[in-house]
Amino acid sequence: MDHDEAVKNILSSLSETGMLKSRESITVEFKESYNSNNNVKYGKTMAAYANNRGGYIIFGVTDKPRRIKGLTNNNFDNLAQEKFTEVLNNTFAPAIEWECGSFILDVRENENGKRTVQQKKIGWIYTYEAELKPIIALKSIGDEKIASGDVFYRYRARTQKIRYPEMVKIIDMRLAKEREGIFKFLEVVRKSETLNLGIVNYSNGQFSTPYGIDVAIDRKLVTQVLRRAKYIKEGSFNETTGTPVLKVTGNIDLAEEVPVPEGNPDDTHPYIQKQLAERLGISTQDLYALIWYYKMKGNRKYHLEITTSKSGKTHKFSDFALRFLQEKLKELQLKKEEYDKIRIEFRNREK
Repeated sequence: MDHDEAVKNILSSLSETGMLKSRESITVEFKESYNSNNNVKYGKTMAAYANNRGGYIIFGVTDKPRRIKGLTNNNFDNLAQEKFTEVLNNTFAPAIEWECGSFILDVRENENGKRTVQQKKIGWIYTYEAELKPIIALKSIGDEKIASGDVFYRYRARTQKIRYPEMVKIIDMRLAKEREGIFKFLEVVRKSETLNLGIVNYSNGQFSTPYGIDVAIDRKLVTQVLRRAKYIKEGSFNETTGTPVLKVTGNIDLAEEVPVPEGNPDDTHPYIQKQLAERLGISTQDLYALIWYYKMKGNRKYHLEITTSKSGKTHKFSDFALRFLQEKLKELQLKKEEYDKIRIEFRNREK
């Protein structure tokens, strides 16, 4: 975007008397001069722009009357962008994206009935619409009527605290963007092949794909995706298991978001240990070792102990216990030494 041209267009229309026809608006605010002591004030307007659709602060224009006066000193040329950014970051979050510039504008003026063209220096600061809204005040600054937690919004030619309808709109748009990102990601997963391998960081819920779609979502959704997707854990790969669509980093525990089954124990926990071992295709001794190693007994997500008589008890396991152990066995197939270590630790647990 050519900001110089955009600002020139805003300043292009003058009346016969030299009055600027453009007015302040949702995206435009005029300042006669730039003063570094007012950086927080400018930041307040920029936060409001970022929470709406972006906009310009234009320096070198008087407000009443609206005339292109031009900057008469070098204050704007000496604007220290790193210090200005520091002021913004200390006052508002997330970070406000902005840029600035200046140029010389030829302005028509009437002097003693004669039309002349004067060169005026104009400065501008452009604030981009925030990707992640709302931009929120981090601290209170009494001189600028800023309180910690304030959210400012640009209404016509005014900067003020956000009203309920606009805040609801921001929240709805943010949720819609997250949903859209999830759907895009899942579509990539559906069409993906090995060359289109995606990455999931289970620790922070961050999805990354080769298509440039990076989405951070709730870990509950990550867990649901992993249960349905074919994936490989970081540091391991087995070409014989099929084409993976995800690479997963972080400590994976697919049990953490699973609700405890409620209802008839025969329905919620249908497998006795022998049946569970048969479904998994392993010996009962290996099953006992895995149940012990992963601390599944006593956790209702996996296990129920049912009393059948005064001295008799039976152990029942849930469908999730079956799926959980199936996933763990896939991992252990690639780590034979770890599987052997589990067996040895189980045999030696009481020695």
